[in-house]
Amino acid sequence: MQPFEKYHPIMTSHYTLDWLTSFTVKEVHQLRQNQVLAKAARRTFDTDLTQTVRYINQAMRAVMGNQALIWGIQTRQQPNFLGIFQFRNFNLLDKSAEIRFELLPAHQHQGILGEVLNHMSQFAFDELDLKRLKAITYQDQTAAKTLLTQSGFQFCENLTVLSQDQQKQGAKLAVYNRTVPES
Repeated sequence: MQPFEKYHPIMTSHYTLDWLTSFTVKEVHQLRQNQVLAKAARRTFDTDLTQTVRYINQAMRAVMGNQALIWGIQTRQQPNFLGIFQFRNFNLLDKSAEIRFELLPAHQHQGILGEVLNHMSQFAFDELDLKRLKAITYQDQTAAKTLLTQSGFQFCENLTVLSQDQQKQGAKLAVYNRTVPES
């Protein structure tokens, strides 16, 4: 696999995906401080800009260390920050990776993630030479499950989280996979 730092920007028909450092901290903070999104993703929300800076720095360290690919999503016509898309948990043995995404509430249910997810799935298969993508979502996230199914992901299994973290303990997950199309 090529060094991850070369994979930017990536353009779909209507959107550009670029490193988080291409956006202002305030733009990324809008997403990271949103308590509704944080609760849905079962992550902590950023209470100040310093926490968002730390998140961006960690994300870019992961990219430069070939551990993850994390992009901000923006429109091509008006470069507004819309959300985040990422590949993580790469497994070189079975040529797979996990995807994650978050979109600001004002931009949800507009087809943005459908276009991005389809484009980035093809990118993963063609450019990263991956054979399988995995998406893990919470069972109560019906919109995410619908998006994944419409984007060619197939339901694989349900899981229950066993964790010391009370916020995650007992959470019900759904796992979806998408494999490289047969030629």
